[in-house]
Amino acid sequence: MIKSTDHFSFTVSNLEDSLHFFCDLLGLKASPIMEVENEDVQKIINMPGARLRISLVQIPDNQKIELIEYVKPKGRRIDSETCNPGVGHLALRVDDIQKMYEDLIKKGITFKNPPVWTVSNDGKSKWGVCYLKGPDEITLELIEVVE
Repeated sequence: MIKSTDHFSFTVSNLEDSLHFFCDLLGLKASPIMEVENEDVQKIINMPGARLRISLVQIPDNQKIELIEYVKPKGRRIDSETCNPGVGHLALRVDDIQKMYEDLIKKGITFKNPPVWTVSNDGKSKWGVCYLKGPDEITLELIEVVE
């Protein structure tokens, strides 16, 4: 039986660039970078000789985003268009989507769309939603729910 979520993870090409995005631009906090090159991890990921750099970014609801840079072997870019099978996104709840959108635009963040408002199926709440691209074309969704 599944009990809870432990973390979410993204493979990134440059850990410092990703930490700049999640911490400096989005305002989250991260753990120090860990250099990992051991047999246990190599067995877990089934990559003998792998060397990784990892940092955990804390989300305010006590969840974590694990950012992993594969130093060895180096990965290759994939087509991260949201319609492609296997491509995911992370949705983050915010308290003022319009303000956050405007602040991030000023910081040079590229959005797929400005906030779009829609009403829930039961008509009891409305949702503001916008998608943006982070490092390595990671898609993030910002969402504000008004009940």
